[in-house]
Amino acid sequence: MSFPSLNTLRTFEAAARHLSFNRAADELCISPSAVSHQIRQLEHTLGIRLFLRSERRVSLTQKGEFYFKNVQQGIQILVQATNSLTTPMREHTIRISAVPFFATRWLMRRLDTFQAHYPGWELAIQTSTQKSEFDREDLDLVIRRGAGDWPGMIAHLLLRESLVPVCAPAMARTIDTIVALKGATLLHNSQVPSEWSEWFGKIGHTFSAPTAKLEFQNSSQILEACIAGVGIALMDRQLIFQEMAEGRIQSVVDQQVDGMRNYYLVYPKSHTTRKSVQIFLEWISNELEQMDR
Repeated sequence: MSFPSLNTLRTFEAAARHLSFNRAADELCISPSAVSHQIRQLEHTLGIRLFLRSERRVSLTQKGEFYFKNVQQGIQILVQATNSLTTPMREHTIRISAVPFFATRWLMRRLDTFQAHYPGWELAIQTSTQKSEFDREDLDLVIRRGAGDWPGMIAHLLLRESLVPVCAPAMARTIDTIVALKGATLLHNSQVPSEWSEWFGKIGHTFSAPTAKLEFQNSSQILEACIAGVGIALMDRQLIFQEMAEGRIQSVVDQQVDGMRNYYLVYPKSHTTRKSVQIFLEWISNELEQMDR
């Protein structure tokens, strides 16, 4: 039996991880038909059916699941081996993935202090809200919004969310009660569809999102719509203090509620001894202490 090529195994790993030939194709920058062809070729080479196919989705067979776990582990070993060879080239680079809103509203505005305190270090920052694969993406650490429960990871709490409804000043003048707020145009985050219901629940009110609603992909889009007077947003004061200080938006009804998600610095336990992680943790901890003073 001929051994599958590394390129074919990469295609299989991506398709199995996403359980989608289309998403694997997007990641690998090839066509879905090319992914399908490589998978069928791999199945023919192995003499094993790896995927169950239906009209709308694909799933792994039992043997496919076994093969996926082992192929993924093998690829990670190759990535780690390659990274170990190139470490001297990036030994003073800290590679970070952060959620976009925190990155633009908090992190980017403080990078000058990092450069001042650690002039020999370079930050390589990307933004994402998705689960990160540290070895494959060559990341040191990530900043994510969530409940703090990432199995196998160390999570340092950075900011506790405290959510308040805000809108443009002209709209704020028309909202003076919780009942009025419920009937107003509320801006929803498609990533956290239950956020408004959670907020109302914490102040003792029930709320069901309307069938027709304004929904956005992220907090940055919601803030821009809020400033433009489109509707009312749930925001953390710490991340919109500039817009509030400038009077571009203001809070409506005096109700500020602790959110069910907070911002965390997250990394694998195996990264604890990395100098890059220690440096960044030291810097961001000092910045947070300055905020509290």
